[in-house]
Amino acid sequence: MSAAKTTILQKLTAHTSDVTSLDFYGNALLVTGSSDKTVRVWRWVAGSGYREEPFSPLLGHRYGVTSVRVSPKGAVLASASVDGTVILWNLSNGQISNVINQEGGEAIRACIFSPNGSTIVSSDDSGSICIWGQDKSLKGHVKVHDEAVHTMAFSSDSDILLTACTLGNVRLYAVENDFAGDLSSADCSIDAAHDMGVLSADFCKIVHTDPTDKCSLIYTVATCGTDHYIKIWRIYFMPNNIDRSRRSRLIPTSPQEHFAGQSTIYSTEVMNASCVQTISAHGSSVTCVRFNPTGTLLFSCSLDKTIKIWNQQGTCLKTLSEHLRYVNCLAINSDSTVIASGSNDRTIVVWDLSSRLSVGSHITGIRSLLFSLAVKTSEIPLEFICPITHELMKDPVYAEDGFTYERSAIREWFSREKAVSPMTNLELSTDELLENGKLKQQIEDYMRSLDVESGAGMNNS
Repeated sequence: MSAAKTTILQKLTAHTSDVTSLDFYGNALLVTGSSDKTVRVWRWVAGSGYREEPFSPLLGHRYGVTSVRVSPKGAVLASASVDGTVILWNLSNGQISNVINQEGGEAIRACIFSPNGSTIVSSDDSGSICIWGQDKSLKGHVKVHDEAVHTMAFSSDSDILLTACTLGNVRLYAVENDFAGDLSSADCSIDAAHDMGVLSADFCKIVHTDPTDKCSLIYTVATCGTDHYIKIWRIYFMPNNIDRSRRSRLIPTSPQEHFAGQSTIYSTEVMNASCVQTISAHGSSVTCVRFNPTGTLLFSCSLDKTIKIWNQQGTCLKTLSEHLRYVNCLAINSDSTVIASGSNDRTIVVWDLSSRLSVGSHITGIRSLLFSLAVKTSEIPLEFICPITHELMKDPVYAEDGFTYERSAIREWFSREKAVSPMTNLELSTDELLENGKLKQQIEDYMRSLDVESGAGMNNS
């Protein structure tokens, strides 16, 4: 994949009003929602590109659609609307399987499935969320903000829920064991995360363990808002299956208040946060941020009509300009070769990140061993992955913070400012690096084992 060679693969023009939400399932399925009250389902057909399914559009909402999400197993599509409902659709035939009504009938701004598929969460204009179980029964109705909640995000392990509102505040909740705990107060709060409102947030799927205590977990989150910024946060979390009396250098033993620029972070003994990067990203409000599935790239779009692609160092690799009006939403397919963007110009643009695709391509197959590795990052031992690039390391080195990084990545990080840990945001006394020879050998052995497996598979085919 080369972000520098991104080309337009297709334009979809079926919606009659602004496109408000997009979601991929795998590579072949794309769903779109619009203020025209419709949901449309597109499936990739080699020779035609994305073609609308015969049962599409899906008609059921009385007002504009604000959010569309495909369930983790791909069988169900959820669509939310300002009409106060979440409709669940059968993706095999487009039939309505259930209608969920928001408590109080408030306009719904977002809906999301937990990655483990056990929960649906919807958020509304009153600052509340509704939590629905697998049987579609209401498990909870919680006031989490004072203003409308326009975005939510789950960590990849389903253990943390992030909510954010139009006042610019972020709330983080430990929701392990499918929301079995108390949600009356947040486990970590960030006030004024973005001036005048948070519009989007996304968790990177890669999770790291703090090497000093071997138990607290470190997540990466991107947020964006009306202040034109993207911010990268580290979330530090002590899971409930760990003895929380154990000390962590990143999580305080009692609630604390600290500052990150104009933001105020309120931590607890369960969770803490720090801002590790602030990117002046666009010329206007940043409407959506999304990590690609492997965590190697970050995508953003804006009211300035552009889409930008960023690496983990905060460098803009590419600016995409095709839409005639505001770009509202983004989605990335499962192997990071295609992105889709939706706009107020009523179009969906499908972009080829690989520079190798055409509407005649077969995009559902894995094309190489390395490509398979990229898609299945979760199968690679996490200690082999650089916390900055989120890619397999070739030249791993220790820094003073105890973490191991790809040498070139940590050197570039240190070159931008004084020595600060990319993972903890704490100042370091030295930028000296030490080779992690043992880990380097383990990575090389791992790669050789994959070559052997690949060769055996080819011989058996």
